[in-house]
Amino acid sequence: MMKAILKIPNMSCQHCVMRISKAIESVGAKGEVSLEKKTAVVEFDPEKTRLEDIVRAIERYGYEVEVE
Repeated sequence: MMKAILKIPNMSCQHCVMRISKAIESVGAKGEVSLEKKTAVVEFDPEKTRLEDIVRAIERYGYEVEVE
């Protein structure tokens, strides 16, 4: 499993947290989303999911994503 930290600066409420969590899970990854830190710590199997796929899934909901 690989881990990555994603900064999501335009996340603003619990609804955002739920949508981002759903996006992460939709591509087969696990994530811990923090509204306070405006980050998502994602864990994924690189043989099944690419980091780019996770970022794209979150961006589809209209969020900006920066990989730390």
